[in-house]
This record gives sequence, structure tokens and C-alpha cells, in this order.
Amino acid sequence: MIGNQTNAHDGTVTLSVKVPTWMARHLNIIAKTRGGDINANHLLALCLQFIVETAKASGPMPVEMKTLLNMLKLDASWNNAFNFSSVSAQMDIAQVILILQQHEGEGEKGRARQGFGLAMVDKPFMGGESRMTLCVDDILERVAEVSMRGLYRQLRDIGNELGTSSLRETLTTLCDAQTIINLDDNFQAELPQMGDRADNGRAYAYGQRTRQTKRRTPDTFEQPRIVFDDDDRDQADAEVERSR
Repeated sequence: MIGNQTNAHDGTVTLSVKVPTWMARHLNIIAKTRGGDINANHLLALCLQFIVETAKASGPMPVEMKTLLNMLKLDASWNNAFNFSSVSAQMDIAQVILILQQHEGEGEKGRARQGFGLAMVDKPFMGGESRMTLCVDDILERVAEVSMRGLYRQLRDIGNELGTSSLRETLTTLCDAQTIINLDDNFQAELPQMGDRADNGRAYAYGQRTRQTKRRTPDTFEQPRIVFDDDDRDQADAEVERSR
């Protein structure tokens, strides 16, 4: 299990993995392209950071996080890139986003109201320098900027092209455009398509025998044959004699 080799002195754990020699050389080549003193261990630490951030898992709050919440001292330090797996970087609280709920009555036993409220606090432990906003647009912008920086820049570029003034307006415009596309696709699917209608406008029923309608004309009817016998001839001769 990970953590069995915990170092009691600094609270760190050493992770190691065996890889082929050629892969180690390849990793070192990739690390050198990143510049600075980056090596294969740094790449592995970044991979661990990626796994932790993308995994849909939660756990108990570590002691380090509890210390951050309780600390009153802020020593802001700038790093080239934030990394939870760094063992040398110091963390401090820059902003706090609060998800608030309300109750009717005293205490948490009261009837909870529907919905939640948001509040974002800048420099929460700096006393008079602390600033708070309840603007959901600013909170949404900040969350997207911090958590998905690449996607946030892409959305900002799209917003500039669309002429929108906020991330929420950009997302709303994109949702409306997709809704129109979906409605148009559904409408097109209901219209006759090329090759699925007969000349009479009816849809082809593939796999079923075509029902034929017989169209009759005077030429298609079987004409009865009239056969004259001897009595008919005698009657005709008699009528001729009477008419003289």
C-alpha cells in the first residue's frame, strides 16, 4: 500500500517504480526539453498530480489542509506551477468560495430553505484587506480560470468573437446555438429525404411486399362471345319475311 514507507521526519512518502532502461532514457530526454532542472522524477510527480485532480474520489481532510484553515499567517509565495505533490512548496489560502445554505428557525434543526448561496472571499485572513463578492459571474469566472485554465482561455476567445461580456453569457449563447442545431436536426429528420419516397409521396416500406392496385380499363375486361344457333337464324328469317 502507498504510505507504508512514510518518513516520520518530514511526512513524505517515496514512490518508486521499475521501468526499462530505454524508457528511463526517453523520460530524461523529455524532461530536458522542459528546461531548468526538470528530471524524470518531476514528470512522475506531475502525472500523480494529474491522476489526483481528474479522479472522481474524495477522502478525509488531511492535517495540512486543516492547518491551512486554522492558520492566521499568510506568506504568499509564487511558484511557476501549482502542484499538490510538491514536497518543498508552501501553500497558503488565497481565496475562499463558500457554499451557504439557510434554515428557518434557530440552529441547523430548522427547516432548510431550497437552494444555496455563493460567496467568494479574497485574502480571508488579511483583516481589512479582505474583499468579498456575491456576484455569481465573478465566482464562475474565477473557478473556471483556476481549475480549467486552457478551457477558460478558449471560452474567452469564443466570447470575444461572439461579443459577450461574461463567461455565463458565453455559455448561454453556446447552449442556445446548440439547442437551435438540435431542433433543426429533428426537423430535418421528419422531412422526406432523398430516396425514401415513391413518386406518389408515400414512404418506401423496405422489407415489405409492395401492395399493387389493379387498374381496369375497357380493354382489360374480357368481352363475352355471342353464339347464334339454328333457332336464332330461323327467327331472324321469319322477322325478315314479316317485314316485307
